[in-house]
Amino acid sequence: MPFYSNPRETHPIDEAISVANNRMFYVHQLADSRGVIIDPFSASSSSSSAGAGLFDAFGRQRVSALHTIGDYKHLYALDANFLNSVNAGGAVNFIPNKACATLSTTSDPASYAIHQTKLYHQYQPGKSQLILSSFAFGAAQANVTKRTGYFDDRNGIYFEQTGAGTLNWVIRSYVTGAAVETGNRIAQANWNVDRCDGTGPSGFNINITKTQLIFIDFQWLGVGRVRCGFVHNGAMIIAHEYFHSNEINVVYISNPTLPVRCEIRNTGATAGGSFDQICSTVQSEGGYQETGIDWERANTSMRATLTPGGSPLPVLALRLRNTFGGTQNRISAILTNVGLYVETKPIRYEIIKLPSSSSLTTTDVGGLVWTNVDDSGSGIQYCVNATGYVTTGSSALFGGFSSAGTSQNSRSEVGSGGLTASKKNFISQNFDSSDSEIYAVVVRTVTTGSNDTASVSCSLQWREVY
Repeated sequence: MPFYSNPRETHPIDEAISVANNRMFYVHQLADSRGVIIDPFSASSSSSSAGAGLFDAFGRQRVSALHTIGDYKHLYALDANFLNSVNAGGAVNFIPNKACATLSTTSDPASYAIHQTKLYHQYQPGKSQLILSSFAFGAAQANVTKRTGYFDDRNGIYFEQTGAGTLNWVIRSYVTGAAVETGNRIAQANWNVDRCDGTGPSGFNINITKTQLIFIDFQWLGVGRVRCGFVHNGAMIIAHEYFHSNEINVVYISNPTLPVRCEIRNTGATAGGSFDQICSTVQSEGGYQETGIDWERANTSMRATLTPGGSPLPVLALRLRNTFGGTQNRISAILTNVGLYVETKPIRYEIIKLPSSSSLTTTDVGGLVWTNVDDSGSGIQYCVNATGYVTTGSSALFGGFSSAGTSQNSRSEVGSGGLTASKKNFISQNFDSSDSEIYAVVVRTVTTGSNDTASVSCSLQWREVY
């Protein structure tokens, strides 16, 4: 290891030791895989694209303590935590032997396929957000654009292959009220750290016809740095950095809480195309403490279960409002507690998750009534007049029994482990924030006599994360 004979020729972190001892000492230094010394006080330096990857977006040395906000893979079927949107013959198919989702288009110029997580992953100010995603674009296909990254229709960061074969890093921004990428689509020839063509500091020469693993890490705080690159042979190789503080006069994206997404789109006359999306994760670096706002709502009067006995009744339901704060509602609502009070007959209860608002039904002439929990503070609506539900696409999160004449708080620990406690324990909106998933408490009498009924009151507690 190198050493210093002059105690004043050291980094500030070593200075106190050198002055105290006033003699020669050894200094531990970091180096990348090629032996290039890395200065921890200049972690953003582009002198070594692989070495700089040892530090997160805020310049903290990367250690093993990461918090996974979302992780996605296709092992037995398409991951159920994704939404798919297709047009003109576009498709998303599970290929079991390759453990991937294959996105494809037809020869129709309007054909596309989008594969996007339901969850919008919470960004916490001051924490580096790290996204990893593996895929195989394959060779460029005429008039077919392929994208993968951390983005939606309005905001985000992604890697792109055009039909002409150009590789781009892109930031999409909705700051103007429309999705804009002008000036933020950076072609490989203009990547400012490592062009990944074999001539850069890492020596990495990307072969896009082979599988790739990209990473994106970013500061937000509205004006932070964004880094994009590739993971190769264990090294994080930074290809391009975007800088914003002291450079722009507005935030660079209007929402840093975003989904993992991949898509394929035809842009003109073509024979169609395809690519494989394999695996993705979103992680928070530098610690994570799930934050949000807790709410509670109950049906204000007892509801009688349906006859004959054993018939299910959705006694209380929650969904996301379509808009919140004047924009698309991209919060996640996580159930944390359920309370029940029962009279007359014992009941079986279930907490179910429904795929859309149309999954809930009522026999009331006026239809379902959805009421805002709080007009300005909450992104949730509740319903107490449902009388049935469509079972297609529904899933039971948990359930139990409650005897008559008792008050029971059940499953109070639900959600206490945060977003990753259960991959299903959240509700979210659809692609354009027009149709929310639903939580519903469904009750029925244990006995099945023709006139068996119970009176039930229910409360739900949840956390709104955004």
